[in-house]
Amino acid sequence: MFRQAIQFFIQRSLTLSVCMFLIVLLIATLFVNHEFDRIRDNHKHQAFINLLTLGARLEGAINSHLVVLRGLKAEIAINADITQAEFARLVDEYLQTQLSISHIALAPDLIISNIYPLEGNESALGLDYRDVETQFSAVQESINTEQIILTGPIPLVQGGSALIARVPVYIGENRDVLWGLISGAIDDKDLFENAGLEETLWGLDIAVRGKDGKGREGEVFFGYASTFDHDPVIVDVFLPTGRWQLAASVKGGWYVSNQQVAYFWFVALLVSLVTAMATYLIVSNYREKLVAIDTANYRASYDGLTGLSNRYHFTLQFKKVINEHQRYGKIFALFFVDLDYFKEVNDNWGHHVGDELLKLFSQRMSRIIRSDDLVARLAGDEFVVVLNDIESATQAELLAEKLQFELGEPYLIDGQYLSVTHSLGIAIYPQDGRSMDVLLQNADRAMYEAKRAGKNRIYFFNDELSQEVKRHVQVHNEILEGIRKGEFELYLQPIMTLTSNKISKCEALIRWIHPDRGIVSPIDFIPIAEQTGVIRALGDWILEEACYLSDLLTVKGVDVQIAVNRSVAEFFPKDTVERWLHIIDQYEIDHHKLVFEITESLLMDSGGNQLDKINQLRDKGIAFSIDDFGTGYSAINYLRHYPVDFLKIDRSFVTDILDDEQDRTLVEVIIKMGQTLGIQVIAEGVETKEQLAMLEQRGCDFIQGFYLSKPLPLDDFIAFYRSY
Repeated sequence: MFRQAIQFFIQRSLTLSVCMFLIVLLIATLFVNHEFDRIRDNHKHQAFINLLTLGARLEGAINSHLVVLRGLKAEIAINADITQAEFARLVDEYLQTQLSISHIALAPDLIISNIYPLEGNESALGLDYRDVETQFSAVQESINTEQIILTGPIPLVQGGSALIARVPVYIGENRDVLWGLISGAIDDKDLFENAGLEETLWGLDIAVRGKDGKGREGEVFFGYASTFDHDPVIVDVFLPTGRWQLAASVKGGWYVSNQQVAYFWFVALLVSLVTAMATYLIVSNYREKLVAIDTANYRASYDGLTGLSNRYHFTLQFKKVINEHQRYGKIFALFFVDLDYFKEVNDNWGHHVGDELLKLFSQRMSRIIRSDDLVARLAGDEFVVVLNDIESATQAELLAEKLQFELGEPYLIDGQYLSVTHSLGIAIYPQDGRSMDVLLQNADRAMYEAKRAGKNRIYFFNDELSQEVKRHVQVHNEILEGIRKGEFELYLQPIMTLTSNKISKCEALIRWIHPDRGIVSPIDFIPIAEQTGVIRALGDWILEEACYLSDLLTVKGVDVQIAVNRSVAEFFPKDTVERWLHIIDQYEIDHHKLVFEITESLLMDSGGNQLDKINQLRDKGIAFSIDDFGTGYSAINYLRHYPVDFLKIDRSFVTDILDDEQDRTLVEVIIKMGQTLGIQVIAEGVETKEQLAMLEQRGCDFIQGFYLSKPLPLDDFIAFYRSY
C-alpha cells in the first residue's frame, strides 16, 4: 500500500508538471507576441522622437534664412529707393552667418532692379515676373496673402536646385501700397545637410514630401517616394504658409531582430520548463515533507523542541545564502541571539519551564522576521537569524530593536508570566566576513560584547558601522520627535511667470529648527529619512503643512500654486493616493493649487503601479513636475506615458548657460522638447539678469532662483508677493 501511494504521487507530479508546461508555454507565447508588438511600437516611437528633433532643426534652419528676408523687407519699407551698393552692403551684413542663401533679388513693381551677388546674375536684371508664367502664380499668392511663400525645390538654370522664398513689400504710412517683391534662393541640399537631414538615418529611410508647401498632396523631393509606402512615422514641418511632411520607415516594415526573437523564445521555453520543474519539485517536496515528518531525515534537519532549523540544516541553508548574495552583489545581516539568565530560569523554575520558554521564544521570533529570512537554534539558548537582501545596516538595526522589544514582552507559562531579555550580536556580509565560519564567529563576538556591556543590548561587530547606524537611528527617532514637537517649518521660494512677470507659484522647502543643533540642512536628514523609511511620516507632515499654508494664502489674497517634493519611497505604500487625498481634503483647498515634484527615477520604476497613482492624483486636479530634469535618466520616452505638467531644468545647467555652449544647448533642447510635448518648463537656480534674459529669449515659461528671491518664511513671502 505504501509503495502504491508513492507511485500515485509520482504519476500525479509528472502529469501536473506537463500540464503546467503547456499552460505556461501558451501564456508565454501570448506574451512573446505582445512583446514583439511592443518592440515594434518602441522602434516607431523612438523614430517619432528622433523625427521631432530633426523636424525642429529643419524648421529652425528655414526660419533662420527667412529672418534675413524679413530684415530686408523692413529696411526697404523705410528706404524704398535703395541703390545696388546699399543693397549689397545690407545683404553682406545679413549673410555674415553660415546661411545657404545663394542669391537675393529686389523687384520693385515686380521688375528685378537689384540682385546680390551681381556677378553671374546680370542677366536677371530687368526681369518682369509678370512675364514668367512658371513663377508668377507664386508671386501672386504672396501678394494676395501678404505672406512669405516658399516654393520648390526647383531646378536652377546655372545648375543644382533651390527653394525660392518670395516676400511682398508694402510701403506708405499705413503699409498699404505695394512696393514690389523680395526673392531669395536657398540651396536646398546645403540647407538639408546643415539641418542633419540624410536619406538614411538611425538605420531608417528618410524622405520629405510637400513640394511648394502642399503637405500630403505635394511631391516627394527628398529621399525615396517608397518611404511613404512602408508604414512610415510622419512629422509635419511647418512653413510660413503650407507645410512639408518628414517621414521615416523601414523597408519591409518595422521588425524584431533575429537575436530578440531567439532570446524571447528561449526565455519562453526556459520559463515553461522551469515552471514545470518547479511544479514537480514543489509537489514532490510537499509529499516528501509529509512522509519525512516522523523520519530521521526530519530529525536531522530540524530541532525537535522548537521546530526551527538545527545547526546542520542551517549550515546548508547559510552556505546557499552566501553564494546567492555573493553572485548578485547584495548584503545581508547575521544576528546571533542568546537569552540572558536562561540558566537561572532552569535552576529556579525547572527544565520544563525552560523548554516551554524556548518554544514560545522561537515561535514569537519566527512571526517577527520575514518569511524568506532564516532562523535556527544552534544549541541550548543560542539562536541565529539571517536577514536577507537588506538595503543598509540601519535596516538590520531597526529589526534588531523590534526583536528586542517584542521578544522582551512577558511569556505566559504554567499560569504565570515570565519575562526574559536577550543579547544580540550583528555581523554584516560582506564587510564583516565572507565565509560562514568568520561571520558566525564575528556575530558571536559582538553578542558577547553585548553581554559584557550589561546584557539586553545590541552590538555590531564593526564599531565604525555601529556608530553610523546608531546615528541614523538617532536621526530617525529625532525626526519623529521633531514632527511631534513642531520643530519643522516650510519656507516658500517664489516662482515667476516670464510672460506676465507675476509670481504664480512657489516651492515649499523644509527647514528643521533643531533645539540643540540649530538649523539642520535637508542634505543632512532627508537621505537618512529616505533610507530608514521615516520620509513617509515626514512627507505627510510636509503635505499637510503645505495645504494649511495654501488655505492661509488664499484667505490673504495670495493666488499661487504650491509645489511639494515627493520622494520615490512615498509612492510605495498601497494607500498612498487615499492617504494624500484625505490630508488635502481636510483643508478643503482647490486641488489645482498643488504641484507634486517628482524625480525622473520614479518614471523608471515599473514595479509599484506608479502610473496608476500619478493618473489618479492628476484626475483630482493635482499637477506634476519633474524636478532636476536632465540630471538623471532623462526618460523622454516615459513622458508620453507618464503625463506631467512641468519640467524643471536643473540649476547645474542654468549656472553656466552664458559661458558653456553644451549647457546652453541642453537648456534649449529641454525647452523645445517641452514645447513640442505641451509641457511647461521651469528653470531653477536663476541668479543673474543675464541668465533670465537668455531663458526668456529661448521661450522658457517660469524661473526660480536667488535672482528673484531666496526661500522665505510665510509672512516674508506674502510681503514679497504683494510688493512685486
